[in-house]
Amino acid sequence: MRRLNGYGPSLIVLVTAMAVLFLGPGVVQKLTYKQTEARMIQASLRLGEGNVLAQFNQAFDDIAALVEPSVVHINAQQPVADRRSMTSLSTGSGWIYDDEGYVVTNHHVVRDAGRIEVQLFTGELRDAEIVGFDQTTDIAVLKIPPGRLHSAERGSLADPIRQGHLVFAFGSPFDFRFSMSAGIVSGKGRHVDVLGRSGYENFIQVDAAINPGNSGGPLTDYRGRVIGMNTAIATGRRNSLEEGQFAGIGLAIPLDMIEPVVRQIIEKGYVEKGLLGVVPEELNVSGAQRFGFIGTGVLIGGVRGDGPAAAAGVQTYDIITHVNERKVSTTAQLRSIISSMEPGEVARLALYRPDLDNQTGERITIDVTLDRLDYLRDTGQLPPQQSRNHIRQLGIARMRTATEEDAARLDIPFRKGVTVEALVDGSELAEEIPVGTTIVTIMDYPVTDVDELLALLRSYNLRAGVSAGVVLPDGEYAKVLMRVQP
Repeated sequence: MRRLNGYGPSLIVLVTAMAVLFLGPGVVQKLTYKQTEARMIQASLRLGEGNVLAQFNQAFDDIAALVEPSVVHINAQQPVADRRSMTSLSTGSGWIYDDEGYVVTNHHVVRDAGRIEVQLFTGELRDAEIVGFDQTTDIAVLKIPPGRLHSAERGSLADPIRQGHLVFAFGSPFDFRFSMSAGIVSGKGRHVDVLGRSGYENFIQVDAAINPGNSGGPLTDYRGRVIGMNTAIATGRRNSLEEGQFAGIGLAIPLDMIEPVVRQIIEKGYVEKGLLGVVPEELNVSGAQRFGFIGTGVLIGGVRGDGPAAAAGVQTYDIITHVNERKVSTTAQLRSIISSMEPGEVARLALYRPDLDNQTGERITIDVTLDRLDYLRDTGQLPPQQSRNHIRQLGIARMRTATEEDAARLDIPFRKGVTVEALVDGSELAEEIPVGTTIVTIMDYPVTDVDELLALLRSYNLRAGVSAGVVLPDGEYAKVLMRVQP
């Protein structure tokens, strides 16, 4: 049988050639048909005999069966200014973190949402509330009523993903709900500046199709374990999380960034980040040669005098190669690792300390106990949580959403905005405006309530300051500069 299978096609070709010479085109067509049919039969037999593609197909089927019950579709309704009866709808994806009803998604999916509805894989709808979020990593945690939930299996942080590994992206692209796509890890440690200057990016790059609506959905490995969260599409348009369509490059937040953020949000409702107290710089080839350094790492361009790194003995021109045995090649990777640690945790730094006179150096290890990152001091921006507490550093001690009653009491026309109820004594703002002033715009964007004011302030560097349009208690309109005092 094996000899027949092996030589059958060759014999048919030989017979066909002889037929062309002696029998004419009609017979040739019949022989060609038989030849094709024989090849099809052989192909069908081989494909049916336990081939690797059948196993591959079954594995994909099993991954879908394991993961999809933990995936959710999210509808976030956002009120439209000056149109009380209308809302805009943002849709995205998420995944069930545990059986208590915590759901993880992207912050930009639920940003400014007034009402959030989660659809389970079964089609059941449940209302959700925001537990907390961290806009610097684009991570948010929702809570839905527990019961009959299938939580996602998460990967091990001790089992890192590598370039070339198989991955699967789940979500609702273009509202095609509970979809699945496959690909490989194309790269790691990507930084594309979609989260702004104060954002922390250390994306996994994949070629699995990720489109608008996939945001917040899980990215899994070949065993169906969550290793990341779909978040962005590289389309050639910078600073965009949702615009455009998939062009072969999808980006996902790695699990080692997600876990510490989600844990803190569940435990205390907000996120605190560690502070190393250095000014990191990218290390180029010429710089490495000047220091006599071979390898990859991050150059310390400066050390803050009152920071934890200085106290531990880290010096300018040291090169960080590893943090807690994790390799560091870029400033984005360093910022991501440190930001995923909490204040009080110890960061073990593997350093190369150059001898600038001799173009040599030594490798040393230093343990640094991290301080707490003060957003306003260290980034010039309000933190994503606890913003009301930090507004005091702008000179406002107390404020509330303006009401028609306030306007009637002051006998001035009502304007939507935020009324300043108390000012910080001695602040710059206290010298510019009196108590009772209503803030109506920030950088010419209208302000209608306290939450909108805080959201706008979080978008700007407050050390440089923002222009605020205000209505004074006498009804006069003015513009003032609001900034964090040095």
